[in-house]
Amino acid sequence: MERTLVIIKPDGIERKLIGEIICRYERKGFQLLAAKLIQANEIILGKHYAEHEGRPYFQELIKSTFAGSN
Repeated sequence: MERTLVIIKPDGIERKLIGEIICRYERKGFQLLAAKLIQANEIILGKHYAEHEGRPYFQELIKSTFAGSN
């Protein structure tokens, strides 16, 4: 069985899209096995996007993903 990690960025949460996003995956045949709501910090995001570190867009990627997660 394959597993997929889905991350909903802060703007999706602010726009109240969590339910719709989950429904779209379920309509495609995915099964939700677990859900966890966390506030990612820059350390967590840096680890998640580590393969992009050193690239010109890295800081903007972290900033745009972190934005709004206060």
